[in-house]
Amino acid sequence: MQNKPESIVYFADVKVKKLERDKTLPAKFVRMLENSRLAEKIKNKKVCIKMHLGDKLGYTTIHPFFVRTLVEFLKKSGAKKIFVADGSKKGCEARGYTRKTVKAKIVGLFGNLGRTKKFHIGFKKLDEIEISKRVLDSDFLLVFSHVKGHGDAGFGAAAKNIAMGCIPSRSRSKLHSLEGGIEWNESKCKKCNKCIEECPNKANKFNDQGKYEVFWHNCKYCRHCILICPEGALKTTDITYEDFLKGMAIVNKIILQHFKNNIFFINMLMNITIFCDCWGLSTPSLVPDIGIIASDDLIAIDKASLDFIREENLIYRNNKPLGLPDDRELGEGEHLFEKIHSKNPLLLIKYLEEFELGLKNYKLIEIE
Repeated sequence: MQNKPESIVYFADVKVKKLERDKTLPAKFVRMLENSRLAEKIKNKKVCIKMHLGDKLGYTTIHPFFVRTLVEFLKKSGAKKIFVADGSKKGCEARGYTRKTVKAKIVGLFGNLGRTKKFHIGFKKLDEIEISKRVLDSDFLLVFSHVKGHGDAGFGAAAKNIAMGCIPSRSRSKLHSLEGGIEWNESKCKKCNKCIEECPNKANKFNDQGKYEVFWHNCKYCRHCILICPEGALKTTDITYEDFLKGMAIVNKIILQHFKNNIFFINMLMNITIFCDCWGLSTPSLVPDIGIIASDDLIAIDKASLDFIREENLIYRNNKPLGLPDDRELGEGEHLFEKIHSKNPLLLIKYLEEFELGLKNYKLIEIE
């Protein structure tokens, strides 16, 4: 019987076996980068480090120290140019991301100067998608992702970082629209304005007649308004999150085909909370910190991330999961994130496999 082909996933465990600096996570992280042969791949190349810089009151983003460590490694390895990128860099200094702290230029991909390139898609409502020229014009894409739960995709890791982070709001809106529409129940609504305050694009309001309105041109279907509503007055209609996941897989296919072998993935399995960093708030971790994993295979690294995050490791206080708000309970599902968000995160792995974007079978190599 032949062994199934597998990809390599490197693992730096947060657990310290000895009280020595060289045995701690930052030192293991450097050894991981060295073992991955990343240095050979980025020599004399312009490297875009794509990550999420957080927002508002969020404080559990990737620690700037690890970004700086990565940048220093890339410089030492001969990278021609390095920049850290997110859709917007607004407020990133509040979380410690500055040129001085990370030793690289920090770039907002969109806004007045954020040029894009259009790609025809033709998948249901997703007629086309725009991708950042700054990303596409790089020689090498290093996807540095913070693994967390996600209300739409089930989880956020490397594939979400690519699909949602490399496209402007107008394209995210099209991608999210694959999930369905938003319906307002006036009888339940107490007009507390939480949905208005939470909307990152200022796309909703109560009109002069007190009716809830959405300006669909600005709405990116992130569902923050739905999830924040304490009365359940907003809900998604024609729910098709499977189409949303497939749309994400399509965007990943375009970007991976563009970069071919000039792409590498690092997933941070620390501060794993219920929602992703785009929420602009932080909550307690669901499970204990795990460490950092890295691979040149998109599917393998995201599948390994899901395998590491297990329900049996949930952190409890007073017999309740500490990382869940009091008004939430675990439901049914195959994975912990599905029990939280009612969306199977393994479906995204399935769609990525359909486009042959990697292997779900992997060999874990632990860095000592």
